Amino acid sequence: MRNLKVSYILLGQIDYHDVRQYAEILPPKRREKIDRLRFDRDKLLSLTAGLLIRREIGDTPMILNEQGKPYAVGSDIFFSVSHSGDCVAIAVDDREVGVDVEKLPDKEYLKIARRFYHPNELSYVENADDPARAFTRVWTRKEAYLKQIGTGIATDLTAFDTTSGILAERILSRDIEGYVLSVCTVKPLSETIYISKLELKEVFKKG
Repeated sequence: MRNLKVSYILLGQIDYHDVRQYAEILPPKRREKIDRLRFDRDKLLSLTAGLLIRREIGDTPMILNEQGKPYAVGSDIFFSVSHSGDCVAIAVDDREVGVDVEKLPDKEYLKIARRFYHPNELSYVENADDPARAFTRVWTRKEAYLKQIGTGIATDLTAFDTTSGILAERILSRDIEGYVLSVCTVKPLSETIYISKLELKEVFKKG
């Protein structure tokens, strides 16, 4: 039985300065990353991502591969994090996993789709009842897949189709309160995956 778990948190109006003390429990590299960020909102998102990772793997040290994908040292736990707007998400599995969350766009998305989407994906967007949501669904599916295989967006985005075939069977997408979240796993997702919403108190706590 697989151990895939997907969670997300919506930060709302929380202010970075109200929770910045929680950075002290994070690894030095995460604290350094937060300090390098210019804007408080970005600091908050990075802090939350770090706390979500810690919630899942504890104090296990992490390393980055050549593409910058993080791994827990000496552990069979794989994870992926993503954030957009006020939403931060994490996926945890016993195999390689990728997750992406994106806020629904308000404009310019068709221009992006025509440049970066596989023809089948572009057709899916252009013929959808809600093109903006369809666009975001495809974009998160692509990002989740690239995070799962660990290559990043250096891959030709038009070269693969996330809406059909075996690849589509490995990706789950869900609409969540103005966002779309997609998760990609190594093998087809043959069972229902529950995506849980976390409360602030579950993330912003010490110990």
